[in-house]
Amino acid sequence: MFDKIRHNIVSRIASRHVAGKVLSKALVVCQWAVSKGNNYILSPWADGNNRDLNEASKEKNANSFIQALRAMQKIEGDGYLSLKLDAIDYDYELFIRILDVAKNGGIRIHIDSLAPDTCDLNFAFLERALEFQDYLGCTLPSRWRRSIDDAERAIDMNLPVRMVKGQWEDPENKVDSRSNYIAIVNKIAGNVPYIGVATHDKKLADASLKILKSAQHHFELEQFFSLPLNGIGLTKKYYCPYRIYVSYGHPAIPYNYRFAMTRPILGVWMASDFAFRFKKPWENSH
Repeated sequence: MFDKIRHNIVSRIASRHVAGKVLSKALVVCQWAVSKGNNYILSPWADGNNRDLNEASKEKNANSFIQALRAMQKIEGDGYLSLKLDAIDYDYELFIRILDVAKNGGIRIHIDSLAPDTCDLNFAFLERALEFQDYLGCTLPSRWRRSIDDAERAIDMNLPVRMVKGQWEDPENKVDSRSNYIAIVNKIAGNVPYIGVATHDKKLADASLKILKSAQHHFELEQFFSLPLNGIGLTKKYYCPYRIYVSYGHPAIPYNYRFAMTRPILGVWMASDFAFRFKKPWENSH
């Protein structure tokens, strides 16, 4: 009984963090972001568990990425596509098919992080596909000790980087995610073509953007569309673009609810998600 109640609560919270189940719902949010002078990230979240995909499921997920890329070409704005390679079961031929569409549309594909044990495979895919270098990017989660070394790989491949804290702890090492975040930012600043500071932690964002302001040509603040967009003032302070991450498809919570008790602001967001149905800015515009 308790497990069922918990599942229902988590599902309700999670559903608030996708723009909808279909692409058209997400495009409304992307177009709203562009109308406000912001950039966007479009992220299709594949259905269910990706560990045991069959060929039909892999094709379906690959086609959803391609459909998203083609839709993005019709939006007048700066957007890139974020995906997880497990959605296509690390099928290199499907990956190249997606990259071909991305190249033709001039849209970057960003490889999102999963768990630490998938990093080497992600970077192997990126290295193998370096002929598409202008259309590739990677993620460095500061909760993982290995990310300081993975930063060297991103520098060597000259890849755009999204900096995140990450949802999952390092299973082998206890890491101060904030200090490691700053250490990685210092390491990659001025050494990669793009850095996205992806966090709703305003103090961390401020410290990171301050470093990048004097060392990095192209950097932005990135924030998740369904959480408080609390960084717009910082982008004005540091004269950098603001990019909004928009997900759609299978819902999942974009913050780890297990840590809500140790991070009070997450508890507040979760409580408001569950108790209220606040209208989002793009909903108010209709």
